[in-house]
Amino acid sequence: MTEGPTARLRALQIEKEFLGEALEDIFTRSKKLYVEPSNLIGIRLNKVTSFGKNILLYFDRYMIRLHLMMYGSIRFERGHSKPFERVRLNLFFPGNNLVVYNAPIVEIDEKERLESRLYSEYGVDPLTNWDEGRLIQLILEHKDRRIGDLLLDQKVFNGVGNILRNEILFRAKVNPDRIIEDIDIEKIKQLMYYTRKLSYEFLDLKIKKKGIKNILFVYNKKYCPICGSKLIFYRQEPNKRKTFYCPNCQK
Repeated sequence: MTEGPTARLRALQIEKEFLGEALEDIFTRSKKLYVEPSNLIGIRLNKVTSFGKNILLYFDRYMIRLHLMMYGSIRFERGHSKPFERVRLNLFFPGNNLVVYNAPIVEIDEKERLESRLYSEYGVDPLTNWDEGRLIQLILEHKDRRIGDLLLDQKVFNGVGNILRNEILFRAKVNPDRIIEDIDIEKIKQLMYYTRKLSYEFLDLKIKKKGIKNILFVYNKKYCPICGSKLIFYRQEPNKRKTFYCPNCQK
């Protein structure tokens, strides 16, 4: 699953390759076409960014939203390195083409309408619309939920995926099964702090083409790097996502 920092990396790569180039042609397979795709032909790509796990391409008044989820991928290529039936979007530029394979979401709409919907449906993204006050409010609206589950809720922690979730909880020393109403506000602020800090650390390493392995303390690990205790592994409900925590350090 693409997490927020990976989506931002892809956005930066697209921007570096195609920013300022006018779209020559477009091909797409999608049911989320709210404007005619050919309207974008002749318009220059003037901005690329991310919002949570979404990648956003701006063509003046129009926007393309991509969500790669588990199996989507982006290639810069003239031909097709994968079977054509897997192509969900093909953007033709003068110097190269942008090809999106297997992405579950390819959406094209007017920029203002799509932005308005995204910002109303999603929560706080550490890399885009960071707002501590709003995030605290969103967290406290879910007092009966477990923090390990809530961290994956994109309507609250926009852009946080399972790897980040495990590492945030470990650094904040919080058990993933803790109920929100049982977590004091200072501990919630710690969780928020590590959410933003780790998102930027992940992104920085990805930009430098370095792996994140050295900053993974518990994900896919067996022993706690602090106390040496054997980590607990299970799949937390309701999403059955891989969960690692130290029974000694995370209370």
